[in-house]
Amino acid sequence: VLRTAGNTIEGGFGGLLGSAEYAIAVLKTKLIVVTGHTLCGAVTAAIKAVKANEGMPSENLGVVVDNIRAAAETAVKEIPDAPLDQQVKLATKLNIFDAMQKMMRH
Repeated sequence: VLRTAGNTIEGGFGGLLGSAEYAIAVLKTKLIVVTGHTLCGAVTAAIKAVKANEGMPSENLGVVVDNIRAAAETAVKEIPDAPLDQQVKLATKLNIFDAMQKMMRH
């Protein structure tokens, strides 16, 4: 199990990707499952940051939210008048697909 705040995969090297590559190459893992969860605090923070056009109070939180920002921006753009929980739900799904693409690309 590899977990990160907001299901983020920062950049293209090391960390989560390195751990996943180790699991596949060395441990012969045959299945990688990328999931998200409801009411994710990191995705909620990203949606709120996008809507308020604000950054995060620390650099580390900013890195997490920046990795989710594209999904958050798309969710807010696609359903601008929806309640926050619906925007978070959509952004969570979009973020899962983004994480999968990053893993396949690297």
